[in-house]
Amino acid sequence: MSNGSGGPPAATRSLRSRGRAVLTAARNYDPLLRNAHLLTVSSLLTSAFGALYWALAAHWYDAATVGRNVAAVSAMMFLGGIGQLNLANAMVRFVPSAGRRAGRLVGLAYAVASSVTLVLAAGFVLLIPWLSPGLDFLHSWGLGLFFVVATAGYAVFNLQDGVLTGLRRADWVALENGLFAVEKIGLLAVLVAFGAENGILVSWMAGLALALVVTNAFVFRRALPRHQRAAPQAAADTSRPTFGYLAADYAGAMCWLAAVNLPPVMVLNRLGAADSAYFSLAWTAPFALYCFSSNMGYSLVVESARDITRLDDYRRVLRHSGRVLVAAVVLLIAVGPWALRVFGADYARHGTVVLWLLALSALPNLLTTTVVALSRARRRMSVVVGVLASLSVTVLALTALLLPVLGIDGAGAAWLIGQTLVAAVLLWRRSWWLPAPPPGGGGAPTGPAAAARGREG
Repeated sequence: MSNGSGGPPAATRSLRSRGRAVLTAARNYDPLLRNAHLLTVSSLLTSAFGALYWALAAHWYDAATVGRNVAAVSAMMFLGGIGQLNLANAMVRFVPSAGRRAGRLVGLAYAVASSVTLVLAAGFVLLIPWLSPGLDFLHSWGLGLFFVVATAGYAVFNLQDGVLTGLRRADWVALENGLFAVEKIGLLAVLVAFGAENGILVSWMAGLALALVVTNAFVFRRALPRHQRAAPQAAADTSRPTFGYLAADYAGAMCWLAAVNLPPVMVLNRLGAADSAYFSLAWTAPFALYCFSSNMGYSLVVESARDITRLDDYRRVLRHSGRVLVAAVVLLIAVGPWALRVFGADYARHGTVVLWLLALSALPNLLTTTVVALSRARRRMSVVVGVLASLSVTVLALTALLLPVLGIDGAGAAWLIGQTLVAAVLLWRRSWWLPAPPPGGGGAPTGPAAAARGREG
């Protein structure tokens, strides 16, 4: 209906103005929370589509096949994480301040990570009969070669998330992970229709290709050039990661990767393929809670790299995230048994207790994750390594001890006990990670001088 002046109707103008107001509000929203929330949307999309993916896989394949393929995917993620040398975290920390050197920094990181991962994955496939006999189906020229190349692609997949986060393009992280999740589901359906025995693993590996092409076309053609044009030439001491920083951060990240990705393989080799499937799928929802804490930490690192005074916002991160996590944990404990039935009755019967234990472990994980993020931003790498190494050793040792006694519930108990012990020590020894107050009292010191005093590595 016309407004009599030849222009658009009043209702259309009102809708447009409201849309512009929403976009303006989004742009003006605190980047610390905006980027963290967008990363969390990405994690939620990944978890939701992941739950659908694994529900379909559990209905189309028997538990033993699911367990073998889950362990293979975990091995791919573990090797890809090792091979990318934790450069994804370096991208989050240093791309924001790299200025006109950002493109070279990203290109070098991609080349190093893919090359190292190719060597590691090839060695793993050759040594599978001795390292992990349960994955002997990968010890072949066809599937083994595909696994090696895809693992190198997964290392780059990890890196591009760090690059996008550092560029404040968390919206593309959500888009990329959503695309990957949808691709996997479609590929799985096609592979099942053709009777592929290892359709789960193959759909993961093939789904990487399109996600990598689309995302990196955006990164190198638009996001990085725009960032480099807008940024001044970066100062050498803030834009370039030192060898000490990278080595320490890599050591910490390897500890975390071991803690997350080795338990499914330990369950597979100790209890069998079916129990590996029950444990791994029970991880799906609790791991989304872990990702929320990590996303808040990544956003804190990005914003403090641009403005060192934002380090003081760690208290805000703890308060904001704590409220969300408590509500989410209560909800997950309440609906967990019914949620697991999506995968099948056996998954609910065997996985409910371990899901509860893993969900509860997300609460102390908030403190450990925030401490690690704060320490990375301040270059206090001894704290990063100490926290992650202590957590990894505790979780893996307890998993090995408790699996024969409690079954897969022992792996969940290992996470809850490990996270709680590390968080308790961090609360007891706050001086290890909190900035020292300035002389005469007051809050934590801020500004470049304070940051310089806190740097290590």
